Amino acid sequence: MDGKRKDILSLAPVTAPLLVALVLILLSLSGKLLEGRRSDDNIFLLISVIQLIVFIFPCVLYYFIKGRKLSTPMFVSAVKPGQFLFLLFAFLTMITGTILIKFFYFTETGAAPTEVNFFISGVQTDENTSMLEIIVAFVLVPAVCEELFFRGIILSEYRAFGSLSAVLFSAICFSMAHFSFSALPIYFFNGLILGTAAIACRSVFAPILIHIGSNLLSIYASDLFLRVTVQKCGVFFVFFVLAVAFLLSVILMLSRAESIFWNRSANPPESELPPRSAGTLKTVFLSPAFFVLVFVFVIITILV
Repeated sequence: MDGKRKDILSLAPVTAPLLVALVLILLSLSGKLLEGRRSDDNIFLLISVIQLIVFIFPCVLYYFIKGRKLSTPMFVSAVKPGQFLFLLFAFLTMITGTILIKFFYFTETGAAPTEVNFFISGVQTDENTSMLEIIVAFVLVPAVCEELFFRGIILSEYRAFGSLSAVLFSAICFSMAHFSFSALPIYFFNGLILGTAAIACRSVFAPILIHIGSNLLSIYASDLFLRVTVQKCGVFFVFFVLAVAFLLSVILMLSRAESIFWNRSANPPESELPPRSAGTLKTVFLSPAFFVLVFVFVIITILV
C-alpha cells in the first residue's frame, strides 16, 4: 500500500504543478530582491544570476527528487538542418500572432496589454550600458532558462499524457509566469507555438531559438510601432495585413510540420506512441495540485 501511495505522489499531475508554483513564488520574491538592490550593484549580472537560480535550481532539485528520471526523456537532441525552415515559419507565426492579439487590445482599449516582467521593469540604461549585457540578461538567459524549465521539464513530464496535454499545460504555466491577467492570451499563444516547436523538432533547442528571436524583437521593436502604424495606415488596412501574414505563416508552419511528422513516421523514434490527450485532459487539469498552482498564480498576480 505504501509503495502504491509513493507511486501516486510521484506522478506528474501531483508534482509538476507544485514545482511550477514554487517557481512562481521564487519569481515574485526575486522582484522584491531587485527592488532592494544597492545602487552600485551590476543589475544585469544580478538579473542573470537570479534567473539561473529561479529556473535551473528547481529543475535540478526536482530531477533528483524524482530519482533522476522524468516521466519521458527530455528532448536534448540538436535541431536537424531540415527543421530550420519550420522554425522560421513558427517564429513568424508567433510574431504575427502576437502583434495581431495586441492589435485587438489596441483597437478596443487604445493600449497594448501590460506585460509584467520583474527582470526588466524599472531597469535604467545609459550610454555606459553594454549591448552585450542587455542581450545576455534580457534575451539569452531568459530564453534558455524558461525553455529548459517549461519545455524541458514540464513538457517532458506531461508527454506521458499525450502531446496535446503537454503543450497545453506547459503553455498555461508559461503564461502564469508573467503575472499579468491582461497579457495572459499573448503568453499562452506564445507557449503554444514554443511547445509545438519542441514536439515537432523533438529538441528543446528549437523553442530556445524562437524565444531568443522573440526577445530580441520585444526589446528593439516596441509597441510604438503598432500604434504609429494604425494611426498612419488605418485600422482596417493594418488588420488585413496582419491577418494575411498570420494565416500565411500558420499554413507554412503546418505544412513543414506535416513534412517533419511524415518523414518521422517512416522511422519512428519511439517504440510506443504517447496516448491520446482527449482521455487524459481530466487527469491533467483537474488535479488538486493544478488548483493549488492556479491559486498561487492568482494571489501573486493580485498582490503584484
